[in-house]
Amino acid sequence: MGTGVYFFRGSQYLRYDRGNDTSSDPRGVAGNWPGLAESGFSQPSAAINLEAGKVYFFKGLKYVRYDVNSDAVDPGYPRPIADQWPGLREAGFDTGIDAAVNWGNGKVYFFKGPGYLRYDIAGDRADPGYPQPIAGQWPGLREAGFDTGIDAAVNWGNGKVYFFKGPGYLRYDIAGDRADPGYPQPIADQWPGLREAGFGGSVRATVDLFDGRDVWLPDAERMPATKNGPKYMALPWRGVLHTTEGPTIAGALATFRSTNFWPTLTIEPATRRVVQHYSLNAGARALSDHATAENAARCVQIEIVGFAAQTPAWPPAHIAFVGEVVRAIDSLVPIPRESGMNFLDAAGVSSHPGNRMSVEEWKQFSGWCGHQHVPGESHWDPGGLDVSSVLG
Repeated sequence: MGTGVYFFRGSQYLRYDRGNDTSSDPRGVAGNWPGLAESGFSQPSAAINLEAGKVYFFKGLKYVRYDVNSDAVDPGYPRPIADQWPGLREAGFDTGIDAAVNWGNGKVYFFKGPGYLRYDIAGDRADPGYPQPIAGQWPGLREAGFDTGIDAAVNWGNGKVYFFKGPGYLRYDIAGDRADPGYPQPIADQWPGLREAGFGGSVRATVDLFDGRDVWLPDAERMPATKNGPKYMALPWRGVLHTTEGPTIAGALATFRSTNFWPTLTIEPATRRVVQHYSLNAGARALSDHATAENAARCVQIEIVGFAAQTPAWPPAHIAFVGEVVRAIDSLVPIPRESGMNFLDAAGVSSHPGNRMSVEEWKQFSGWCGHQHVPGESHWDPGGLDVSSVLG
């Protein structure tokens, strides 16, 4: 679940943790993925998560559907690709798939040899006009030698997709629609633990088990908001830190009830209280949407009880508590544990208007920022917070 990405190679797999950038020891598929080995899928060639509680594994002419909640292959599988995925047989993709990736915008891309096709999830069929050659359609892949075939692909949730081929990989920017410069690079050098596990030479199927359903922190109090939030847009995951500008959580909750500007969570460092108002997989209401649909940008919003002017002097225990909440969140949804933003006081925000993101910067941002960084806003909270210590 959550930020765990699973890499498969041969009859083994390992779990890679995005938040900690670490990998587990390899294990056998048999005995750990109930039903896969029994279905003849101990060595899947591709996998795809449609974020509806189901993961699809492909091998040769067939596929199986795996239920994330029950942790087992659904009854009645495997089935032929040709009979169940409209358009794949006509495109010649029913005899085997090399790689698949959910783009996060309602489309899935399937790759086979030098070609690919785009599949519409809602329409449940391949889009017309496919297959097409990878070369010429995926800027940077031909130059990297990835146009003749791809071994695996995974959407990292931060606006980037990783493509793997043999011992190398490249990072593809979704918004820019091109491979990032400086790639390919060796898997063995850049993915901690994969070389030691024997995965540095190549990987096959790669999949994230985040299932798209409601996500609640296990230890949080649930106090549902009195106003629904917007549906998330297909933008990278990010978190926004606010301060309530009041001394108590009771006062903050009373304000939210009266204004209906609800965050995802309200937290009080002094008492270590955590109250959740929306699922992590649903838009909150703590931003204004003046410039763009900020609330709907896969944005987890935390209101921290306290004053922006005082955050630089918060005791270490309060900073550590905020960090604990951040880590609990990024263990469940793919927000990178990074920022890259300057957290300034009121005077700094006023004298550095460029510290606030533009609409385009906001759309591409992934990580943790403050209310002071969001476009279309005038607030400067959470002030000069030591965000590096929070993210630790």
